[in-house]
Amino acid sequence: GAFLDADLHMIYFGAGGMLLPILGLTLLVGAAGGVYPAFYLSRFHPAQVLKANKSTAEASGSGLLRNILVVAQFSVSIGLIICTAVVYAQTVYARTVDPGFRRDGLLQIEAIGRRQLADRADTITEEIAHLPGVVSVGRSGIGIATQNNNNTGVVMPGRSDPINIGNYSVDIGFFRTMGIQLVAGRFFDPNRPGDDSTIPNVPDGPNALAQVNAAETAMAARGINVVINELAAQRMGFRSPQEAINKTIGVSYFDPEDGLVPTHIIGVVRDSRFRSVREPVDPIMFRLDRGGIGALLIRYDVSRRQQVRASLEQAWRRLAPDAPFDAVFSEDKIAELYTAEEARAKVFAGFAILAVIVACLGLYGLAAFTAERRTKEIGIRKVLGARTRDIIRLLAWQFSKPVLIASLFGSAVAWLVMRNWLHRFDSYIDMGVTPFVGASLLALAIAIGTIGGHAFKVARANPILALRYE
Repeated sequence: GAFLDADLHMIYFGAGGMLLPILGLTLLVGAAGGVYPAFYLSRFHPAQVLKANKSTAEASGSGLLRNILVVAQFSVSIGLIICTAVVYAQTVYARTVDPGFRRDGLLQIEAIGRRQLADRADTITEEIAHLPGVVSVGRSGIGIATQNNNNTGVVMPGRSDPINIGNYSVDIGFFRTMGIQLVAGRFFDPNRPGDDSTIPNVPDGPNALAQVNAAETAMAARGINVVINELAAQRMGFRSPQEAINKTIGVSYFDPEDGLVPTHIIGVVRDSRFRSVREPVDPIMFRLDRGGIGALLIRYDVSRRQQVRASLEQAWRRLAPDAPFDAVFSEDKIAELYTAEEARAKVFAGFAILAVIVACLGLYGLAAFTAERRTKEIGIRKVLGARTRDIIRLLAWQFSKPVLIASLFGSAVAWLVMRNWLHRFDSYIDMGVTPFVGASLLALAIAIGTIGGHAFKVARANPILALRYE
């Protein structure tokens, strides 16, 4: 559980219990392990065994079977090594890919969107903006690693079918705080009252709903200014960001009886990824509305990271004691999105290590068996002038061939599995040849290292003893 960062439970008895199946499998494997050698040995003819002729006493095809098992073991090992490398590389890529905003030096507080803070949100924001180490602050209905989805229908002039576009509220400091680049047009201007589409807070009362409806109707009649991102401009059919500037579209903001609100595009910003790379980038429309805020974003001096957070917490406890302080650094928010990938990489790495160990044990056993069978041959080669390095090269090449064959099978399967896995992401790495070549070379090096000592011992043996071997 700690290894996978997950809460794992095992049921031993009852429905779905694991104890009886484990005991049954243990008995089955133990029985098979005892029956097979007995059945295998019972097939030998006494005369062949007494002659100690290893070639005839050995069942036909057993050498091929041993090689197949080695190839299978190393295929699994190489495949798991490749999968581990690809999953790790994709996780690193996802955590470091350019999201379209400055991710370093950002703190996010989501409690600002709580209902009880609605009448204090402006005051809290202003106080935090003047704290030492704080560069800028901004509020938004969409934050880093957001789970919020707020889409609305956009109708283009001359068309009747709506386009689904994300609709999020921001304040005047949002774009500066996030570091989102302007591509065309302008940002919201505090000196232009027409940019502000905030519906004033109405105290609870018998006429509160009527006052809100009246304010929305007046806003719908006046029109709303918005900033959109590049993808939204593309979805709306504009050939370039500049072409979208000063265009008017119809948007369903309020009640159906208010109809489509005339919405003027005043700016286009760069696309930003507020969600995981598993999900596509959102087409987004931003409106200046301090009432639809769900996250407070704080740009701080990175050299004063902990001091800023401590002063933020003190200010928050003073200004909003009735709401939890949930400030999270942007890198931590992004890391939370990919905990599953990190756990998957750990699993692959663990199984890869286990598979390599099993494969090396099998290869070492095969090397010892083959060297024993070729004892006389090695002795004759040494008598005829073969040097130690020639014998080592001969044995190393013999046992490298199964590993090279295994690299082909393991790489092919890993490529198929990882290609399908990567295609689940909206943005992903190019696998290239590096993980495949690297895994194959690593497996080959491990194999040579496994048999190297044994091959050296055999190659250094006295040829006289080898020629007397029976």
